[in-house]
Amino acid sequence: MAKELATSNSELEQFAYVASHDLQEPLRKVASFTQLLQRRYGGQLDARADQYIEFAADGARRMQALINDLLQYSRVGRSAREPSLVSSDAALAQARNNLAAAMEETGATVETGHLPLVLAELPLLTAVFQNLLSNSLKFSGGKPPRIVITCTRDEPFWLFSFSDNGIGIEPEYAERIFVIFQRLHERTAYPGTGIGLAMTRKIIEYFGGRIWLDTSYTEGSRFLFTLPMPDETMNESREDETPDQQTPDDEIPKEADD
Repeated sequence: MAKELATSNSELEQFAYVASHDLQEPLRKVASFTQLLQRRYGGQLDARADQYIEFAADGARRMQALINDLLQYSRVGRSAREPSLVSSDAALAQARNNLAAAMEETGATVETGHLPLVLAELPLLTAVFQNLLSNSLKFSGGKPPRIVITCTRDEPFWLFSFSDNGIGIEPEYAERIFVIFQRLHERTAYPGTGIGLAMTRKIIEYFGGRIWLDTSYTEGSRFLFTLPMPDETMNESREDETPDQQTPDDEIPKEADD
């Protein structure tokens, strides 16, 4: 069964990769010509025609975003590179920089201490933090997002906690949110392709960790995820941890064993 599932997943990823590439060219043509229609004939036709052209242009933009996200999703795990020592601080800093405009616009604050070295790839780990940050910014409920990121030992892993003060997620959707293309809200209320959290889980599992929603957290959303701890880190004394990395055990519940 496991072998069949692995084969199925591999075929799905290959299909997504090929389909995304094959769809790019005709979609670029549709997008280009609808944009030309808007620029050259906007306001020259009646209001209904302008509305139809905008519908076509918007559909092309959303399809391009969807294909780009699907292509990124299909690429996870296709690299021949082995995970190496990566700074979680550097990945988070890059993710914050990528979202600087959105964070300033929403008035978001991020509280975190020094984060450890993990076994990963920097671009993919950056994507993990960026997807989680973007999620918090999007589902803030209209108030300035307050995001708290901590990390503690859970040998042989680092256990990360990523919490916010947003609208939260109902416990019954704890697994559905990680399924590709699954959305809990209308696109008109919260834009997006429905791939972000699915990609986040795929990246973390590719590194040998896991991610889940902390359903006991009620002040917003809290995601917990693990990443492999380097061997040299496990040999260090626990007393060498910085205070910023330590979080009381009762504040970060671990996922129940299956």
